[in-house]
Amino acid sequence: MGLFSSTFNTLRDRQISRIAAEFPDWLGKLKDSKTASGLAFYLYPNWGGGVINLRNLDDISKYKSAEFGFIGVDELTEHPVETFDILRGSNRWAGMENPVFVGATNPDGIGNEWCRNYFIEKKYPDELEKERDQFVFIPALPKDNPHLSQSYWKELGTLPADLKRAWLEGDWYVFKGRAFKNFNRRVHVIPEREIPEYYTRIIGVDWGYRSPFCALFMARDPDSGRIYVYRELYQTELTDRQQARLIIDNSDKFDMKAIRFADPSMWKRNTLENVTSTAEVYAKNGCFLRPGDNDRLGRKRKLDRLLGNLPDGLPGILFMENCEHIIKQLELLVYDPHRSEDVDTRMEDHAYDALGYGLTNAREYRPETRTYMKEKSPYLFTEKL
Repeated sequence: MGLFSSTFNTLRDRQISRIAAEFPDWLGKLKDSKTASGLAFYLYPNWGGGVINLRNLDDISKYKSAEFGFIGVDELTEHPVETFDILRGSNRWAGMENPVFVGATNPDGIGNEWCRNYFIEKKYPDELEKERDQFVFIPALPKDNPHLSQSYWKELGTLPADLKRAWLEGDWYVFKGRAFKNFNRRVHVIPEREIPEYYTRIIGVDWGYRSPFCALFMARDPDSGRIYVYRELYQTELTDRQQARLIIDNSDKFDMKAIRFADPSMWKRNTLENVTSTAEVYAKNGCFLRPGDNDRLGRKRKLDRLLGNLPDGLPGILFMENCEHIIKQLELLVYDPHRSEDVDTRMEDHAYDALGYGLTNAREYRPETRTYMKEKSPYLFTEKL
């Protein structure tokens, strides 16, 4: 068996300490053996001699070749779907017809969306569609535990509204740690519309091959400073040339005049053999780029400010409804647990990065405050000359 938690510290606090205190002495022994199993609870031979391996998930790749007849993960939503895919690939045991995978979790964290899709809404990728009957959701609410003290209930009652809905009521459609709580689909998302010719055009580009490449087309109203995100390109496994041509092919005569800001890493030349950077390949295909601002904390603060209202009562940035990936990411991105002012980069954030590069030159528009002289200018007499 394998019992998993995010880090060794959480494993120790949540699992190891409980095993040491609550597992009966006659069942087995908790120890760190020099054998392959390492730190584990070892059942005595008269109970089968099985092993509960105690593991952390700091590096999921080390479990690619492992085998477990039972896998238990504490706080499943702390992990991206890739962690689940690798673990379920290790959920096998010779002679065991139906190995078991169990996850316990609160409705929050970077894995909130895929856990909700798989276990509650029954939405699956094609490869899991045939396994949909194997996914079972068992709600476990505080009210199901008759032994909770009044002080515990009182403490739950003092939580912020979103935490209370998530932890007390088990609401999977609100979760703690959202990086952009001010983003509201009903406020910030608008139907598609024509962009006036005189608006300033900007394109933000985030490079990727196996991970998605993203280009966001934006326009800034020169009068108010409001930014409209009106087109989105989002694809995987495109070469540098294909990405550049896709941007050009989706640009009209006004978009062709856009300032294009991109990930600064696209100017790197990685080896002596590969002397051409991604930015140079783009340029050879008619898509000229400028390095975008890579200050992640500044990007976050800038977007927070733009999500607020301008003097006319509307937000400083609006997204057209066809830009589905950036809208989805702004709804789901959470804070990094180790860098409290930045978003968690373990989540899908490629459209967010493209937006950040596109906002490189975004400035705060301030109302006109200049005062003018009311008395007549002494130079008016020149009109008589």
